[in-house]
Amino acid sequence: MSKLTTIEFHGDTLFAIEEAGAVRVALKPITDRLGLDWAAQLRRTKRDAILAEGMAIMTIPSPGGAQETATLPLSLLPGWLFGIGANQVKAESRALVLTYQRECHDVLFRHFFAPERHPRHTDTLPFDPAREETVPVKRQLVTEARQTFGARAAGSLWFALGLPIVPEMRATGRQTAMDFTYTAVTHGASPSTRGDL
Repeated sequence: MSKLTTIEFHGDTLFAIEEAGAVRVALKPITDRLGLDWAAQLRRTKRDAILAEGMAIMTIPSPGGAQETATLPLSLLPGWLFGIGANQVKAESRALVLTYQRECHDVLFRHFFAPERHPRHTDTLPFDPAREETVPVKRQLVTEARQTFGARAAGSLWFALGLPIVPEMRATGRQTAMDFTYTAVTHGASPSTRGDL
């Protein structure tokens, strides 16, 4: 069952459809608001292999009644927005195009996936933190948490999984992720140390 959600964004209304745990965003209302030619944007979307693969036609309400429109998964929206050449639009639309490119995905992501909307994330974890995992598996989980949710989530998971800590990883008696030194090893590459956590 799909659920239509409207989100206010800088005085505009964004349409998103939640279906089977995924979020899809209607493209035509965005192109209309940005003063872009819908047919040209639809052609551009269909020409791009990744965007075309993710595109689906869904029904949303409009002033003239229910209309079918192209949608993209929320994860592909930034790619679609960055494909709009801000220097190639009318001068009066340029600032709004840049605002959409800068903020739209983040506003939608926070709306659908913010912690206050899903207060009990631990209920959805595919593993039990108390379960005995090997250290490499635990480190992989922390790496994936960092890439997906950021340094604070990775730090919290590090401590929850009981991975080894050193005094520098504690700030005035509190556990924190902000002082980590992170080492990532990718297949076929030498280790690299990153201190940006």
